[in-house]
Amino acid sequence: MPFPRKLRILVAPLDWGLGHTTRCMPVIRALLQQDAEVIIAGNKVQEKVLSAEFPHCKFLFLEGYGVTYSTTGKGFFWKMMQQFPRIAASIKRENSWLKELMIREHIDGVISDNRFGLYTSKIPSVFITHQLRIQTGLGQLADDVAQRVNYRYINRFSQVWVPDFKGTENLAGVLSHPSSMPTTTVAYVGPLTRMNHRPSVNERGGILFILSGPEPQRSLFEQKIFAQLKDIKQKVTVVRGKPLQEDLPSIADAVIYNHLPGNEMEALMRSAALIVCRSGYSSVMDINALGLKSILIPTPGQTEQDYLADYLVQKSFAIKGNQSNFNLQDLLQKAADFSYSGFIHQDDLLFAKEVAGFLNNCRERLSKEKN
Repeated sequence: MPFPRKLRILVAPLDWGLGHTTRCMPVIRALLQQDAEVIIAGNKVQEKVLSAEFPHCKFLFLEGYGVTYSTTGKGFFWKMMQQFPRIAASIKRENSWLKELMIREHIDGVISDNRFGLYTSKIPSVFITHQLRIQTGLGQLADDVAQRVNYRYINRFSQVWVPDFKGTENLAGVLSHPSSMPTTTVAYVGPLTRMNHRPSVNERGGILFILSGPEPQRSLFEQKIFAQLKDIKQKVTVVRGKPLQEDLPSIADAVIYNHLPGNEMEALMRSAALIVCRSGYSSVMDINALGLKSILIPTPGQTEQDYLADYLVQKSFAIKGNQSNFNLQDLLQKAADFSYSGFIHQDDLLFAKEVAGFLNNCRERLSKEKN
């Protein structure tokens, strides 16, 4: 007997850069394919991006954490610590928002990408993260404290989805494979990427710069790139990661976009011989899916991105650059000499099965309430 109505699932990504937003696209797509009704929540930038991909999904405004970032890498951690009370208040506020929304919109399940306040014991709630073991850059004791705080929030959810491979061949190393795990159920669902998993090799293509992440570091990195483009002979394309921006800078011999929808972005990436981007995890998952050569530049102060870049260099997945002494010519030469490998094939059925299990849990919970 078919279920009497479609399940209503809330999907809400964190607002720190666009990575959390884009990696929720395969989540939303999988839910729709399994006949769920999806309600999306986020800020104006996220609405611009996700509504273009899923115009028939209802979108609700949900205020972000409003984090501001340091202009220097060394000041990043302390800047974040100063804002922790405000972040905690935002987490509490979004939990109250969820309780009211569940009644108003008849929500049957929640999938939160790194939004700590979207937990509830009344319906199944999933937390998506690749950072079970946060790298503070301040040593093991600080990492242990950060992990305890992280798990205190994560354990309030019904389940954790880790967007990585389960075994030793994985993309995030100790970030996603810590020695101690949360007490709630953890499932490795494979990388969450909007890209189709077909290797793409285009040796004759140009260089694609993909800018992303928080300000002011996004703009500081962009300035360094633009200043060095005049010395580059290859074809150059830049995607600035600014969905709400309308005007475009004019750079000789470079094609520049503020933002591109998923299908156009994938086509552009496939046409490139080399990607230059942040070592954000969403970018890493996209690059892995397409088997692309890349140069990864960590955002200054973001120790997670530093760790990821170093880890992936050891895996022969990418080479690493540094924003502070960014030298494009040198990095291009290193990329030309580097033997790229380390890409991992993904089984798409794994995530589909996990989504099906989540929806079954939602149906069972709803059936028990009605009985």
